[in-house]
Amino acid sequence: MKIFAITLLAGLSLGAGAALAQQPAAANIENGKKHFTTDGCYQCHGTLGNGAAISGPRLSNTELPFEAFLMQLRQPANEMPPYEAKIISDATVADIYAYMKSLPPSPDAKSLPLLTGMGVK
Repeated sequence: MKIFAITLLAGLSLGAGAALAQQPAAANIENGKKHFTTDGCYQCHGTLGNGAAISGPRLSNTELPFEAFLMQLRQPANEMPPYEAKIISDATVADIYAYMKSLPPSPDAKSLPLLTGMGVK
């Protein structure tokens, strides 16, 4: 995760093309929800964007600015495949981003009885 943050910040400071993009004001949450599933995002990030340690980071209620979200999608820092604009348009990414921002944050592991019974402290 530390490598992701360093790479992301380095890319932002270099002014990479995707970092200059602005989230469109008219992002569509329902369209974002649809594309999150149909474009396969859920396969690594979970059906509600909660992520998992072995697949993809949490995206629900993301604190990333849109520019960083878009850059990570276009030029991934880790094992994620790149999604070029001809595959997922900037407008669709904005919709997915709006959907992720609309989701509640992931629950704390300590609040899940199943996990606390497994020794999560």
